[in-house]
This record gives sequence, structure tokens and C-alpha cells, in this order.
Amino acid sequence: MGVSPGMALQAVLLFSLLVIVSVWDIKKREIPDSLQTAIALLSLLHFSLWNLAGAFTALPYLLVALVGNGTGGIGGGDIKLAASIGIVLGLPASLAASVMGLSAFTVYGLICSCIRKIKGRTGRTAYPVGPFLAAGAAMAYFMKIRGWII
Repeated sequence: MGVSPGMALQAVLLFSLLVIVSVWDIKKREIPDSLQTAIALLSLLHFSLWNLAGAFTALPYLLVALVGNGTGGIGGGDIKLAASIGIVLGLPASLAASVMGLSAFTVYGLICSCIRKIKGRTGRTAYPVGPFLAAGAAMAYFMKIRGWII
């Protein structure tokens, strides 16, 4: 399966923005709206009306944030990042991105929690979710251009 010039440009820009989002979220624990908007606009480089359904991938993040009631879990930036990634990837690939990203996040969180417990540290610690969503999106995008995901 060949990659169109629009999709190749989209891939380079998407991966670049995902790296920037990851670094920003690690350093500042927030994801600027401008980066999420830029990611969503990348959908125009290889547009498919069906890809708009990918924004629905953000609904579970929204539910978790609402149930968590602002306790330092998933925040608005993570929700908007999931939606913007979904618009670029489309529904099947964005679901795969969420599963891969959140699986990696869960493993990371469990390891960090075990280490904190061994060191005798108590209390809650917030970890950035953005880098894991970005990694899942990068993997799903690669899988999509290879034809492994719709």
C-alpha cells in the first residue's frame, strides 16, 4: 500500500507535534489548546469524513474526568488530545491508540506505585497521560498506514 504525499506530510507533522505534546505535558502537566488544534487540523492533509467519528474516542476520557471530580487524574487537555488524535486517525485507529497508550500508562503507573511503596512514600502522585496517548497514537498511525488498521 502506497502512502500519498498528503499522508506522508501528515505523518511527519503529527509525529513532531506528538513529541512536542509529550515534552510539554511532562514539564508543565498541561497540554496547550494550540497544539491540540494543530493536531486536529492535520486531518485536512488526508481528509476523510469518516475520521470525524474518531473524536468520539474522547468520551471515555471525559467520563473518567467527570467521575474523578478533579482529583488530579485525566484532565481537559487529555480529553482534547484524545479528540484531536481521533479526528486524524479515525475511529478504529484511535480506539487502538487509546488501548495501547492507556495500557502502557497503566503498566507505568503500577511500576511507579510499587517503587513509591517500596521507598515508603505515601499519598497520590499525578503522572502525565499525554505522552502515553501520543505514543499510542504514533503506533496506531503507523499501523494504519501499513494497512493493519482501517
